[in-house]
Amino acid sequence: MNETLGRLAAVAGIEHEYWDGLGIHRQLHEATARALLEGLGFDPACDAQTHLDAIADESFLTPLPPSLVLRQGEALVVAIALAAPDGAQTVVWEIALESGELRRGETGVAGLAQIDTRDVGERHYTRFSLPLPADLPTGYHRLRLPQLNCAATLIVAPARCYVARELEQGNRYWGLAVQLYSLRSARNWGIGDFGDLALLASAAGRAGAAFIGLNPLHARHLAQPDEASPYAPSSREFLDAVYIDVEAVADYAACAEAQAMVAAAELQARLRAARAAPLVDYAAVTALKLPVLARLFQHFLQREVAMSSARGAEFRAFREGGGETLARFAEFEAGKLHAQIPGAESVEFQNYLQWQAALQLQRAAAAGRATGMRIGLYRDLAVGAAHDSAETAGNPALFARGMSVGAPPDLLNRQGQNWGLPPWNPRQLAQQGYAPLRRLLAANMRDAGALRIDHVMALTRLFWIPAGMSGTAGGYVRNHFDALAAIVALESERQRCMVIGEDLGSVPDGLREALRERGFLSYRVLIYERHWHGDGRFCGPGEYPRQALAMVATHDMPPLHEYWQGGDIERRAALGMYPTPQQGDEETQRRHAERDGLLRLLADCGLTPADAADAGLVTAALHGVIARSNAMLAAVQLDDITGETAPVNIPGTHREYPNWRRKLSLNVEALLVDPRWTQLAGIMREAGRA
Repeated sequence: MNETLGRLAAVAGIEHEYWDGLGIHRQLHEATARALLEGLGFDPACDAQTHLDAIADESFLTPLPPSLVLRQGEALVVAIALAAPDGAQTVVWEIALESGELRRGETGVAGLAQIDTRDVGERHYTRFSLPLPADLPTGYHRLRLPQLNCAATLIVAPARCYVARELEQGNRYWGLAVQLYSLRSARNWGIGDFGDLALLASAAGRAGAAFIGLNPLHARHLAQPDEASPYAPSSREFLDAVYIDVEAVADYAACAEAQAMVAAAELQARLRAARAAPLVDYAAVTALKLPVLARLFQHFLQREVAMSSARGAEFRAFREGGGETLARFAEFEAGKLHAQIPGAESVEFQNYLQWQAALQLQRAAAAGRATGMRIGLYRDLAVGAAHDSAETAGNPALFARGMSVGAPPDLLNRQGQNWGLPPWNPRQLAQQGYAPLRRLLAANMRDAGALRIDHVMALTRLFWIPAGMSGTAGGYVRNHFDALAAIVALESERQRCMVIGEDLGSVPDGLREALRERGFLSYRVLIYERHWHGDGRFCGPGEYPRQALAMVATHDMPPLHEYWQGGDIERRAALGMYPTPQQGDEETQRRHAERDGLLRLLADCGLTPADAADAGLVTAALHGVIARSNAMLAAVQLDDITGETAPVNIPGTHREYPNWRRKLSLNVEALLVDPRWTQLAGIMREAGRA
């Protein structure tokens, strides 16, 4: 790659080299650099030097950038560019605060610190540092320079994310990690729903749990129900309507037609089949729920909206509060579903579904709080949305053209991973005043006491793969970390919602320290917490950082019962995921060594199981380790309480394995009286996690 193209790539935020998960040092290919630049909006017909000159000129020709993000506790200073400034000149500024208050001031140019200069055409420009009042409140404000007729979004953020005071003071809590769709119950319609969540939240609160961690609740395509992944949704701002508990909708009790539909023998037979199935049949569940919900919507229009009732007013307020974003989402999804729901006013029906989903999620959160759950729901924010999504259709300029995000090659995925999710263009996000991020965070922190940010490394960089290239040919594109992390902190403080950053995998040097300083909790998984650069031993409870959430395993790993018996290795071999039999044998040898290491850890902690071959006893003992750990929070996967032996997700597979469909083996009602539930709650209490 020539030097000028390399400089342009660097200026655009493209990293020129990286280490992959195989320990291979990879240089950025010229073809990749050109494709990434085009994805970022650079014209491929222009040479690199022309682009470099234009970028440099633009930074001086525009007095203010489109958005400015500052943190309290640091100097509140912004850079401004002035043409041929006179030392006697003054700069007048105005800040329209979010509250409506207007602040004004002026500063002599002679008193400003000079940053740099540049000649553009025949004019000379200078960039200065302009100090702003140190007491600016946090929020989304507007900075204007009236003399220059320019303005910028001014975001002032707190120094740190919100953390509950009792945790800061030394308390430690525990909670459950649940795949909502996997819940069985005697009354649900073949998929775990918000009614099941309310029941589980009440029981968990009574058992002493402080939170329930959930898979992303993002809206998937109702018109493409078989696309089951909650991590590739249609919209991350809205909720998956299949989680609605149909019979708990207020309109159901008053709608005889809907009740008759549900009571019909044919529908009851389909319901029984959906409940009994070991996997969630999303197409069958969607086909069951949507016609009944459409009937309820028609009843609502006739009885509530037409009569101008209080509920009708609440619906209008919800729709208006959703603004243009909800309107675009509803229109997009309605267009996809138009032929599938006869008799429904489809756009308004989408609004109704979102209203009902939001109400039921609120009730589930309230159910947990009512029984003493200190944190409440702990939601999950996916790294992106699908290419053919409401998100991409609603704001196409925000997304990089012809790009998908993923991960470079590693031991399990030697060609890298392509997640099929288009990345946000960092330049466009700044141009839009970071409004998409603000809305996304606010929507996912709603009714939650904590939010997990999947692949938190995306705040600093993402691995982009150009269309038509493999994961080995991708490259890292940097994001504006300081700005993004500041906005996360601002929304966290506003919503009183803690933030957990999923910092597993290839974590850039210094990122964990930067996140800790900003109040993010780290995400620590016992199976991965080892002295990798030493003797390889597993970390003891006292070695976990305090500002963290600890758990034994995650949804991307095999359940502990399968892991302990090595069934996951056999499963991967049967799926053809080991290119050679030798790799499967090597994995088996590593697993034997891991098991021995885990047993040594348990012995060191005085938690040796009575029978090391009993996966249930080992599971309980390993949870004893994280219960005793320094980490503020400890999470127990419901799958490990019920002793599941099939994973919910196998990374690197799509059609080969039914990801995101496997149900729990027990109904919620049976789980709540199961001795394993009582045992795990007791382990947490005995370790001081009240």
